[in-house]
Amino acid sequence: MSLYEKTLRPALFRLGGDPETVHVRTLGALAKLSRRTPVALAPVKARFFRGDPVVVAGIRFANRVGLAAGMDKDGVALDGWPALGFGFAEIGTVTAKPQPGNDKPRLFRLPASGAIINRMGFNNAGAQALADRLEKRRRSVVPLGISIGKSKVTPLADATQDYLTSLRLLQRYADYVAINVSSPNTPGLRSLAGKAELNELVSALVEESTTPLFVKVAPDLTNVAIGELIGVCLAHRVAGIIATNTTIDRAAL
Repeated sequence: MSLYEKTLRPALFRLGGDPETVHVRTLGALAKLSRRTPVALAPVKARFFRGDPVVVAGIRFANRVGLAAGMDKDGVALDGWPALGFGFAEIGTVTAKPQPGNDKPRLFRLPASGAIINRMGFNNAGAQALADRLEKRRRSVVPLGISIGKSKVTPLADATQDYLTSLRLLQRYADYVAINVSSPNTPGLRSLAGKAELNELVSALVEESTTPLFVKVAPDLTNVAIGELIGVCLAHRVAGIIATNTTIDRAAL
């Protein structure tokens, strides 16, 4: 059992208890670490970072283990992630409009299953705020992915323009952009993974994009739906697929 499991994690939960409180405090600590100079981070990086480079879609990832979207939605701890050993970091999911996310409580631990139920709902400060933050900082030392999703208040009929707003604001800062049509926590979002809807969305984003695009898929699709999704991605030559987002299946718990 690691030092984190024996000491740090129990201490965090004694301080807060609520999983989201622990998440926020941990992210805050990492944000402070991230604001330190590279020299200050060097001992941490020396302890955790391991190189195993791999090239995907023309992007050279420092190693094969990266940070998935959802942990650092607003990109506040970007220098901390490579210091902790991650070979790339994906921030977001960010939306065109700032939003608070779903009502609390919305994050639940299932210790016996080693699992978490996430109902956060794209809580983030918005694409413009993230663009402003990224404009003021140096380029990430590992590849940076940005996951974009639909604002909750935006009607599904206007989803394409909503995604385009985020793409235009953020793509200059990203090594790749992830198109999130697979979160279960925004009403109707997964319908955008349907063949016709995805074709409209991906077509518009590919035409506008100057950076590799990946489509993030749900693990709950039928085989037929997966085939249709792959067909759309191939037709528009997206860079790849991110498999997978959060499941809504509780059978294994």
